[in-house]
Amino acid sequence: MPKRVKRITSHVGLSRFLSYVESTGLVIPRLTAVRSPYAYSPTHQVYKDEQGRNIFVCETAHKQYDVFLVPDWAPLTPEMVDTL
Repeated sequence: MPKRVKRITSHVGLSRFLSYVESTGLVIPRLTAVRSPYAYSPTHQVYKDEQGRNIFVCETAHKQYDVFLVPDWAPLTPEMVDTL
């Protein structure tokens, strides 16, 4: 199980949080240890927080977003973007 570093309990809080982190253009495979009834993507978007750590955000319950550290063993791959 990845280490949770923060819990956000509103859409506004998530928006504020995402305004402070930096997108890396990287993804990791979706971790099945993090239960989410809303996750359908096979990947998690990776961000870099203010401390320089790789993190990802997952909605674990209705309007409850948990921020996790990316595990060292998780393979980081470039995000595939459709350029059509």
